[in-house]
Amino acid sequence: MRVSAPGSIMITGEHAVVYGHPAIVAAIEQRIAIEVSPLPERRLEIVSEIAEPVSVEIDRMEVGGPYRFVLAAAARFAGRLPCGARLEIRSEIDPTLGLGSSAAVTVAALGAFARLSGAPTGDLHADALAVVRRIQGRGSGADLAASLGGGMTAYCLGTGMLSGTPPGDARARIEPLPMPPALALRYAGYKTPTAEVLARIARAMEGREAEFAALYDRMGECAVAAIAAARAQDWTVFGAALDRYQGQMAELGVSDETLDRIIADARAMPGLLAAKISGSGLGDCVLALGARPEGFTPVAVAEEGLVIDD
Repeated sequence: MRVSAPGSIMITGEHAVVYGHPAIVAAIEQRIAIEVSPLPERRLEIVSEIAEPVSVEIDRMEVGGPYRFVLAAAARFAGRLPCGARLEIRSEIDPTLGLGSSAAVTVAALGAFARLSGAPTGDLHADALAVVRRIQGRGSGADLAASLGGGMTAYCLGTGMLSGTPPGDARARIEPLPMPPALALRYAGYKTPTAEVLARIARAMEGREAEFAALYDRMGECAVAAIAAARAQDWTVFGAALDRYQGQMAELGVSDETLDRIIADARAMPGLLAAKISGSGLGDCVLALGARPEGFTPVAVAEEGLVIDD
């Protein structure tokens, strides 16, 4: 069996999405693939280029180490697995960039273990979110939605601001959107870990909770406008909403001089529709929509999400 899932990039909705506001995320055509071979004994053997191979007993697994997302995924199905398995993991995703590598390997591993156990594979988002939160303590699940379904997706986890969401329904809402215009990324040359970015925001928020809550509300409204524009395929309005969101990211304190300069230079490009941070900020990547500015690398949106070939 071969299972694969794509990486992802945030289009808009960063930070506010963890407070129940909507976001837009896109799957990218850089994938993590897992070759799965059954083993007669109840053991997992995991092999990849990122760490030394490991071999663990399925019924006595400890979740941790470099394969913690895979092991946590296995733990979701451990009691239902009829045999052991050897997993050979290959990645096209640069793990130093914010391209959803953790989400992609989680989704691919869950797809593999669900198929091995005979469980349905059509809706694994809740399992995937449980795995990520077990490892990281928090997470919105937007990148998981992209890895599962592919394409560009509107996502909301909370009371909901997507069409057809009943008031008070806190389940994840996932809505496929039309494919966007050309996308490109430029790496800032450094990355601040997301946990550190969130810690900085938490410190800045102390004593200013109402101010930050109002900002998150405005960010949510901006994401709603972007979703409406994407549905209508009005990419000029869509781009304008992304540019406004970048201003709100700057208000939040997650843009810096390097990112500001990259974005300003990109916006001088004729035909550009938008330029903004993609991800938590304070480094990592800048996203360009439309014409490709100098120094940016094209990014192909993956039309397929989780793929399982028996």
